[in-house]
Amino acid sequence: MKKVFLKRLLYFFIGLFFGLLFLNFIIDQKTDGKGIDYCYFPNCRVLKDLRKNSDVAPFIKDSVLVEGKVIFNKSEIRSTPCQLYVVEYAYEEYRFERCDSLTKYLE
Repeated sequence: MKKVFLKRLLYFFIGLFFGLLFLNFIIDQKTDGKGIDYCYFPNCRVLKDLRKNSDVAPFIKDSVLVEGKVIFNKSEIRSTPCQLYVVEYAYEEYRFERCDSLTKYLE
């Protein structure tokens, strides 16, 4: 009885190992080796969307739009056709205008 349980447990761990290895390979292929990025909160989603469509300087794209904090009460998110987002980074405010296909940095 004990041998049967240990044999099944061994098969379970072998299957688990190959399953995790396969899952890691699939995730790596789908994300081009970058891993998984989870953006559930509004701040993270807005910054990710601004990074995706922006033609701004590398400093702004790599620092402000990664580590910044969106100030929603100063932003105009309901305006059409473009929304205005205010992002705070290092005690400075940066303004971005997000239209359908392009994000502009407003100085």
